[in-house]
Amino acid sequence: MLDSRGLPEHVLVIGGGSEIARALLLRLGASSLRSVLLLGPHAPSLTQTRTELLKAYPELAVEIQSLDLADIAMVDPAIQEALEGFRPLDAVIMAAGWLGTQPADEQDPSQVALSISVNFTGPAMALTRCADRFQQQGHGLIVVLSSVAGERVRQTNYLYGAAKAGIDGFSLGLADRLYPRVQVLVVRPGFVTTAMTRGRPRPPLSTESDRVARDIVRGITRRASIVWSPRILQPIMVIYRHLPRSLARRLPY
Repeated sequence: MLDSRGLPEHVLVIGGGSEIARALLLRLGASSLRSVLLLGPHAPSLTQTRTELLKAYPELAVEIQSLDLADIAMVDPAIQEALEGFRPLDAVIMAAGWLGTQPADEQDPSQVALSISVNFTGPAMALTRCADRFQQQGHGLIVVLSSVAGERVRQTNYLYGAAKAGIDGFSLGLADRLYPRVQVLVVRPGFVTTAMTRGRPRPPLSTESDRVARDIVRGITRRASIVWSPRILQPIMVIYRHLPRSLARRLPY
């Protein structure tokens, strides 16, 4: 069950190798967490998350299951298997994502399909099945890691940004469907220094995984529907969204 602050005890993580998800679980472990099921395509990163959780909290129950969101035909069976075998369930964290390399990917239709599958289609399918579970049980929490990149799609990463815009809008619609019994929290981080972004230039207002995790926990306890991390991004994006396209396309970020 969710505790008095709305924090979960039993959590399913889609994208369990995500460094942001890992930081969030480590924070939850200090307060409410009792069991975790990590789903993802890469065994080493899932194992790393499990190892760090058990090192910090040896009493946790942490399991791993393979799931590749790019394999659309297998998404629904894998999610149904996870939901059937993992009971009780308080929360789902959708932390899957793939940034890719825009200059090369934009010329390759198969890479375009991969980006959309991993960042939008697969997550939307998985969230639909999880939403059904929460709607049946009458309570729950869904945390979706979106991105500021989806607020206004830019030339420099429009494949990733367009897919994130899709999952962002999907999640907000899902929130309205499930309101008020199930909280859906859409998280819009800026540039986060992780393995996915390593080697790329750090733009202004970049942040760290633990900072995003802290903002997510605050958003959960305040029953928020959207969290920006860092918060200063919200007013900045209000301005950026309304810039003329002729001006916006000249900006370096």
